[in-house]
Amino acid sequence: MLNNDTKQRIQALYRECIAAMGLTPRYGQRVMIAEIAKALGAISEDEKGQRTNDQGIVVVEAGTGTGKTLAYLLASLPIAVEREKKLLVSTATVALQEQILDKDLPALKKTLSMPFNFALAKGRGRYLCLLKLDKALQQLSGILSTTIDLFDQSPEEQDKELYETMLAAYGRGSWDGDRDRWQDEIEPSQWHHVTATHRECSNRRCPHFSNCAFYKAREAMENADVIVANHDLVLADLSLGGGAVLPAPDKTLYVFDEGHHLAEKALNHFRLEIGARGQRQWLKQLEKGLEQFIADAGIPPALMHSLSEAPGQIQSLIQSLSLLWPLLLEQLGDNDRLRYEFGQLPSNLRDLLTNLKGPLQPLLQTLDKLNDSLQTSLDPKEHGDFQREVAENWHTPMAMMLARAEQLSEALSWLCAEEEEGALPVARWLSRVPMGDDWDIRLSASPIAIADQLRRNLWWRCYGAVVTSATLTALNSFNKLQWESGLPDWSSFHRVASPFDYSAAGELELVSLASDPKSDQFQQDVEQWLRESVDLSRATLVLFSSRAQLEATRDAVLSDWYDSLLCQGFLPKAEIVKRHKQRIDDGQGNVIFGLASFAEGIDLPGDYVTHVVIVKIPFAVPDDPIQAATSEWLESRGRNAFMELTLPAASIRLVQACGRLIRKESDRGRISILDKRLGTQRYGRLLLESLPPLRRI
Repeated sequence: MLNNDTKQRIQALYRECIAAMGLTPRYGQRVMIAEIAKALGAISEDEKGQRTNDQGIVVVEAGTGTGKTLAYLLASLPIAVEREKKLLVSTATVALQEQILDKDLPALKKTLSMPFNFALAKGRGRYLCLLKLDKALQQLSGILSTTIDLFDQSPEEQDKELYETMLAAYGRGSWDGDRDRWQDEIEPSQWHHVTATHRECSNRRCPHFSNCAFYKAREAMENADVIVANHDLVLADLSLGGGAVLPAPDKTLYVFDEGHHLAEKALNHFRLEIGARGQRQWLKQLEKGLEQFIADAGIPPALMHSLSEAPGQIQSLIQSLSLLWPLLLEQLGDNDRLRYEFGQLPSNLRDLLTNLKGPLQPLLQTLDKLNDSLQTSLDPKEHGDFQREVAENWHTPMAMMLARAEQLSEALSWLCAEEEEGALPVARWLSRVPMGDDWDIRLSASPIAIADQLRRNLWWRCYGAVVTSATLTALNSFNKLQWESGLPDWSSFHRVASPFDYSAAGELELVSLASDPKSDQFQQDVEQWLRESVDLSRATLVLFSSRAQLEATRDAVLSDWYDSLLCQGFLPKAEIVKRHKQRIDDGQGNVIFGLASFAEGIDLPGDYVTHVVIVKIPFAVPDDPIQAATSEWLESRGRNAFMELTLPAASIRLVQACGRLIRKESDRGRISILDKRLGTQRYGRLLLESLPPLRRI
């Protein structure tokens, strides 16, 4: 139970903020603070400070304008400090992360009488690796041979100036090694040569460890009371057991802002795939690389047997993959994608994939031993099998090969596994994908739900957690969120209404076109309505469910709207927003054509958007393999996949799209939905009941 001292401290801090920031107290914000504080305050702990009861997980859907960031920070930070826990705020988008880090936390730190520190947490891949930068510059200067680059991707000569500028900036302290803080855009091909993966990093054995950008950031994080991260990093850390990069779960109070993305992000972490041609390519590179390595370094007695066996194992794998290709080609046929019903692979395909596991396991063990030996040889305090120069040259490429072997092994485990009867199936499918100037066939596997994994790795292990967003319910229920995210039954769930007077602020227009989206006539009707109804002197956001329809509509209206139209896919998102705002500031009108990311992750308050057009109900793409596999499983159990899965997901997307209009209390405008099914189908009423209470016209 929340004690009176903590309760009074939180109330006093709230009053401080309201007064210092010149804010108006909001009822919904106070309710949110109270519910979060009550849930976290109910946590009991043992003498080691670990949670001992089923309390401390709270879910709050906070309508637009609630001021949820301030609410969850004020409610959770005093409790985290009091109980000596880290407060970790995780977001799904860079935009919100930057807002919290650059605006909300600095303002709060300046305002509160309670001192605290905060830091940003990012994955290793966002930071400069000084060792790899040094090697890249040596290669470009001809000091270091490039023959050990097993990926045939040596640094480009034109990048030498960039790398030298990076080294100088980092050396004088004007850059902290964070890719996102570099003054210009860095291409992935450029960054690849100067950043390290978990496998490539030799940690304390690295000669640059004391000046490492990643570990400097880690040190700042250890001294912080509040850590800002993203869902991907949190999930990656949990998959490594927790505490690998971020604080251990049992020492952490989590806040998952944009919490409706958590399950989707987690699902992506468990999705594994391999390309048949791509696997053959890297195995040939490995074969060549091992030959070069042995010629350069020799074979120590401890690795004599395993390294002598490796070429035969690689050849066995390459031969099996050669047999795999015609089978995949036959099964895929003329399709771009083929999903296996209930995730069950044909026996001949499963047998071929299983055969790969035989030679792969000893090869994986050999690469693991070799990587350990190279790491040991980097340490001047230890007696390794190789000269230090050899270890410095070969540790990185061999670590990359080990990582590739581990990925293949893990993917094969998912692809070849057979689920127990009654268990949730794993979605498995083939897809045709580009590969350089050619193409490849990719085998993919993914669980259809990760509720159990989130329960085991997060909810049962964390000290406490807050899940919040403006859109957590689907069709006015938390059921979908709870099923997908595995939130425990004892979690507390709350909805805080937006303070906005929607009926006065905006209108909802249900347009009754002559056709519905299933008709061939629909595209022409949409184009005609847009020409007749969009005011080009004002700011309009038109949201499409498919890129094909967006581009077809663009082609139809471009000649007439050329100076007033910006389209997603033709310019970067940030550039579209910048140009749009500039045109509105200059007193001109503008229209944005956008897809899903514009339906959620864009903030255009006031005159920047006064009309939102939603072309059709945003149902999921019907051929999405995970969605299709989930629907198949639900239907096989006599359940209604459309009502349980498809419609709730569409409801969330529709609410998010409508949320683009009213961003502040003073905003005014109209939402027009061109999908007549909202009025003609029975499910339309359920969707409409979930939308903000705008005035219907």
